[in-house]
Amino acid sequence: MNLNVEKILIIGLGMIGSSIALASKSKGIKVFGFDKSNSSMKKALEKNIIDSKVESIEDINSKDFVKKVDLLIVAVPPKQTLDVLNDLKDIWNTDVTITDTSSVKNHIKLNDASNIVLSHPIAGSDRSGISAANGDLFKNKKNVLCDPFNSKKGHFEKVDNFWKNALQMRTSLMSVTEHDLVFAMTSHLPHLVSYALIDSIRLSNHDVDDNAGGGLKEFLRLSGSNSEMWRDIFILNRVDLIKALAGMQVSLNNLLELITETKQIPDVFSHLELLNKELDEIKSFKEDKF
Repeated sequence: MNLNVEKILIIGLGMIGSSIALASKSKGIKVFGFDKSNSSMKKALEKNIIDSKVESIEDINSKDFVKKVDLLIVAVPPKQTLDVLNDLKDIWNTDVTITDTSSVKNHIKLNDASNIVLSHPIAGSDRSGISAANGDLFKNKKNVLCDPFNSKKGHFEKVDNFWKNALQMRTSLMSVTEHDLVFAMTSHLPHLVSYALIDSIRLSNHDVDDNAGGGLKEFLRLSGSNSEMWRDIFILNRVDLIKALAGMQVSLNNLLELITETKQIPDVFSHLELLNKELDEIKSFKEDKF
């Protein structure tokens, strides 16, 4: 198998898919594109984001078509990723390599799909759609790869080489279980908290107007992300998100006790010492409690 990627097909021409297309074209890779929105495909062609369009999933799901590309990237919202992969069953176990961009992996369960490797490029924006395309979005960022289907030799290496060479990313390997728990804590929980914080301000009936500090502005940016996509992420990764949220709730309760002086506040308030002490309680939680 040739591990070089010279021609790719991107399914889903939103911000992520279009940014991958721009980055790939800058490296001389030919880019085919498909999106269920005809207007998105039209814009992608007009803006020279893709070289050529594909009319339908049926056209892609053909052993004749896959001879035209080296790598197929599914860049649709997490909930739709599994549906698209299942729609491509006729090209499972062929020489074309298939990957995705979903930030949740536990729902992607497939049988006998030896040419599929899962990817999670850790890069994004509060903007969405093809107008937010950025060819430098992934440069020097990290991409987590998962190989739950034990891909045949060559497919993993091809995906790894593509992200490293074409998009200039760093890569690492995780299991699906490890991936979803880590990103529940480091990505999904912060977004959930941002929605809660903005909602708490709304319920207070106080207009912050232009008094928002830098910290609040960052929460506002997070809460402005695509709400439909994040709703799906919260649902798909709900078990790991509950674990992360429960740990945070313990920490918040401890801090509340400190601030209301139901716990004795040290004369010299050391945030690091306090954090280390309170984290011991959080770390004592076991998975079987959830």
